[in-house]
Amino acid sequence: MSDKFDAFGVNLNAPAYTSNRWVSPFNWWPEVRDKMHIADKIRIHDVTLRDGEQTARIAFTPEEKLYIAKELDKLGVASIESGLPATSEDIEVIKTLSSMSLNAKIVPLVRIMDKDVRAAIDAKADGMLLEFGINPHIMKYVYKKEPKALAEQIKMYAREGKKNGMYIEFMGWDAFRCDDPGFLESFFSDIADCDDIDRITVADTFGMGHPLATYSFISKLKSWTNKPVGLHIHNDFGLASANALMAISAGADTVHSSVNGLGERAGNLSTEEVAMICQHLLDIDAGIQLNKLKMVSDLVAEVSKVRVASNKPVVGSGLFEVESGIVIHAIESLKNTPLDSTVLPFRPETVGHAPLQVILGRGTGMHSVKTLLTSRGLSASDDQAAELLHQIKTAALIFKNGLPAAMVNNLISEIVQ
Repeated sequence: MSDKFDAFGVNLNAPAYTSNRWVSPFNWWPEVRDKMHIADKIRIHDVTLRDGEQTARIAFTPEEKLYIAKELDKLGVASIESGLPATSEDIEVIKTLSSMSLNAKIVPLVRIMDKDVRAAIDAKADGMLLEFGINPHIMKYVYKKEPKALAEQIKMYAREGKKNGMYIEFMGWDAFRCDDPGFLESFFSDIADCDDIDRITVADTFGMGHPLATYSFISKLKSWTNKPVGLHIHNDFGLASANALMAISAGADTVHSSVNGLGERAGNLSTEEVAMICQHLLDIDAGIQLNKLKMVSDLVAEVSKVRVASNKPVVGSGLFEVESGIVIHAIESLKNTPLDSTVLPFRPETVGHAPLQVILGRGTGMHSVKTLLTSRGLSASDDQAAELLHQIKTAALIFKNGLPAAMVNNLISEIVQ
């Protein structure tokens, strides 16, 4: 909190302003907070090793999965979806991880099948994520299952897992395309009667829900089941983060996500994005060590061979490269004030980025040139500074990029020294 840096009578106040951040105070307006029903802590269930690997053209070796899982554990995720016990490669990974006493729970995806359930139990996994498509058209035409029979199977396997000391979560996928809320209420109410099921999760498998629709559905699901609920969502329409936030606001205490948003088609909710939204923007505890996000993102990008866009939220390599003279002027003006570095959405070190880097290019302004010269202990006339700026802009237009350091040094030498 700071009342020593007011501007025209406007002060900086916590919780939106602290020594480490400056975010929107609108997030704490009473009329906004009154609509939120947020759990004391949000659980991040990371699906990188399963749903992430289902991305076309991605394959992780068992050794890579073990390494990534250990880093996810250090990151602070609540649980790790460690693969499919039905596959020989994954079962060994599940067994190994389950024997390692990690803080994160090992919870593989388990189909509603005897062999999957038995494999997960034999592997001594911490839990099972039982899953099935609960859209009635998927049930009837793809799997030829009756809803009541499916519900009984789910409860049977939940009881079997619980007898072996396991955490049990059921995930119904393709839940958002069912045109009959009564069908969903009947199905979920039925399985919620089973005390052995710890949590019920719904999947917006194709990311089609409006955020307000997600809020409403999660609210209904909680009232139907009286159990903890979660959301699994894909990003086909770019709505994953917004919908995850709405699910959390409606009372979901668990979200499924993957590092760098890996997953089928447009991918899943990004672990790094939902962690920053919760902890940095809204003061919601998700248990994540934010300063490890960039490192884990880089690791997964290297192992998956899927390059992260330079402007990817939270972890993109270009987030703290600044070229615009206007922005650099603002940053320089606020140095050594309570707002130092807060022109940026968050400080680089918050998520483990390298420090801010000034790029000299087409967007460079006179203030950037003068700051550059001052940093090198050089003085220049106004005409020299203007000529240096002109040469930087001209060269950058030809390069279609920021200028390499050697070229900048050469221009300074020619014009100023």
